Amino acid sequence: MKMKKIKTVYTVLILCVAIFSSCVETFETVDTKSFNEKIAGRTDIKTPEELMKLYYDYDCSQDEGNPTITTRVRTIGKNKYKITLIHEGFADDSQAGGKIVMTAQQTGATWIVTKIKTNWKCWEDRGHTYWGTGRCS
Repeated sequence: MKMKKIKTVYTVLILCVAIFSSCVETFETVDTKSFNEKIAGRTDIKTPEELMKLYYDYDCSQDEGNPTITTRVRTIGKNKYKITLIHEGFADDSQAGGKIVMTAQQTGATWIVTKIKTNWKCWEDRGHTYWGTGRCS
């Protein structure tokens, strides 16, 4: 009886791992060097949202679609932030949206970006509809 129970537990465990590992969000890493050079010495960037807006300089008025851009900021340490920008409703025939996740630290009045990663999702029937790095067609 115990062996049957152990086999059932292992089967359920393997099934759960398979399901959850297929849903892991993937990202592409972006080199931070050029952006850090752009913001070096600037003291006019006051908030994490302003930093992200400077990185993702997007003009919605030029978009033919119905874009939605949201920014979330999470404090992850003293003067350290995780900034997430989600842009959905791309006016593109294959890609539906994009996500940028930036990690940055403010020292005095200046910023340094330690990490930028990005991913996207496709329109229905054009590829993956979850946040990831797979190709959209």
